[in-house]
Amino acid sequence: MNEIKKDNAEQEALVRAIDAKKRKKRLIKVMIGAGVALAVVFALFLILKNCSNSGDKPSYSYDPLAGDYGIGFYEQDPDFDIFTDAEYAEKDLGVWFNSDNVEEYFTIDDLSDATYQAQMFVRYFDAAIHGDGKTLNTLFTDDYFKNSGTPIKKYPDKFPMQKIYRIKVEKVGLTKTENTVEGTMIYEYYKVSFLIKDNNGRFRPDLPMDESSIPLIYDVITLKGVSKINRISEIVYNK
Repeated sequence: MNEIKKDNAEQEALVRAIDAKKRKKRLIKVMIGAGVALAVVFALFLILKNCSNSGDKPSYSYDPLAGDYGIGFYEQDPDFDIFTDAEYAEKDLGVWFNSDNVEEYFTIDDLSDATYQAQMFVRYFDAAIHGDGKTLNTLFTDDYFKNSGTPIKKYPDKFPMQKIYRIKVEKVGLTKTENTVEGTMIYEYYKVSFLIKDNNGRFRPDLPMDESSIPLIYDVITLKGVSKINRISEIVYNK
C-alpha cells in the first residue's frame, strides 16, 4: 500500500514538473513576443516622431544644401562623366526597395513591376546620379519647396553628376489614405540611405568623405498614379 502511495506521489510530482516546464516555455514565448512587439513600436515611434508636427509648430523639411559643413569635397569638373570611373561603374547602382517586408530590386531600365512609389525613387536617384536637376524638381510637391514659409531652393537644371550607389529604400510605419476633391491621397514614410563615392558636395554635403551613409525619412504622397516627395526629415534618436 505504501509503495502504491509512493508511486502516485512520484507521478504527481512528475506531472507538476512537466506542467511547470510548459508554463515556463509559454511565458518565455510571451516575453519574446512582447519584446519584439515593443521593439517594433519603439522603432516606429522614433521614425514617425520625426515625421509629425508638434502642435501648431510648423514642420520643416531637412535641406542638406542649406547647411555649412566646413568639410572638404572631392574636386570634380562640372562636365565630368562619372561613368568613365571604372571603379564606380562597377558599383551597385540599382535601388533595393523594401515595402511591407517584400524586397525588390529595380533599375531605371526595368520598372515594369515597380509600384508608383518605387518608380519615383528609381527616377529620383537616376536623376541625381546624372545631375539632372530639371527632372529632380518634378519629383517633389509644391509644399516641399514652400517648406512652411522657409523656402527650399530648387535644383539647378544641371549640376555635377553624383557617384551614388548602394541605395536602400524601406517603407516604415503604416500607409494612410485621405479622400480629397482631387482623389484618394496615399501617405507613406520611407527610410532612405545610400553612399556617394568621391562626394563633390552638390547633392548631399552632409555626408562625410569616408563614403558612409546618413539615412533620412522621406514622406511620399501618391495621387492618381503619381508619387512625389512631400517632406524629408532627419532621424533623431532619443539619448
